[in-house]
Amino acid sequence: MTKLFLDIGNTRIKRAVIDNNQYHYLDAFSIEEFLVESDPKRLVGEYKLDSIYITSVTSLDNLEHIKSVIQQACGIFPIVLTSQKSNCGLTTGYDDFHKLGDDRWMAMQGAIGLFKQPVIIVSAGTAMTVDAILDGKHLGGFIVPGLTSLRAALASDTAALSFTKPTELKESETAVDHSLLASNTESAILGGTLYMTAAFLNTIVKDLNSQVETLFKVVMTGGNASKLCSLLDYECEVIPDLILHGMINIEESVKKV
Repeated sequence: MTKLFLDIGNTRIKRAVIDNNQYHYLDAFSIEEFLVESDPKRLVGEYKLDSIYITSVTSLDNLEHIKSVIQQACGIFPIVLTSQKSNCGLTTGYDDFHKLGDDRWMAMQGAIGLFKQPVIIVSAGTAMTVDAILDGKHLGGFIVPGLTSLRAALASDTAALSFTKPTELKESETAVDHSLLASNTESAILGGTLYMTAAFLNTIVKDLNSQVETLFKVVMTGGNASKLCSLLDYECEVIPDLILHGMINIEESVKKV
């Protein structure tokens, strides 16, 4: 049996397969580029698939397009995995679990499958989400702008600031790693938003540890996870395919029912 799992985010699609009971994380690629090219091999590869599972936070139009490409290429109707009230030993803390983002639920599922301890899950993508789990209970969370959103908003709302597109910032961003204070506008924005976001996360972890009198492990995923993790004052682990692990947990639990 070969099963494909797709984590469709706001900017990227991540893929993994279970092939002969072995997990393989494949890659991540731009959702924008895929929507232009619509190459089915980019999604399904060369595998002979028996089933395909999707979780998504992209627009409904984008999701329907991706599902259509899959159906035409494989003749398989993909199964969309969504948030639930309770599954795999985890109960949501949301008043209405339907309003909890599917990506957040899958990331939490991935975390409880990998760690048997109190855990804070940070998804550092276009939006940054923070969720906490204690004794199989989702305590709730936060949603704030991600680094890219913060930087874009600052540049667009402040006419005097000159700032290049995020896709052009890879080289200049390294300046933040070598010097605390910036000597140019771009590095000032990059460093300022990075330290501000890290300080926000450090405060959350500190306050939660104090509130429930325990020590949370911090697990991070998303495109900016590594940059932020290095600035945290607490034990932190970056798992790029955390959502995919959560999807597999859900699929395995359904299979056992």
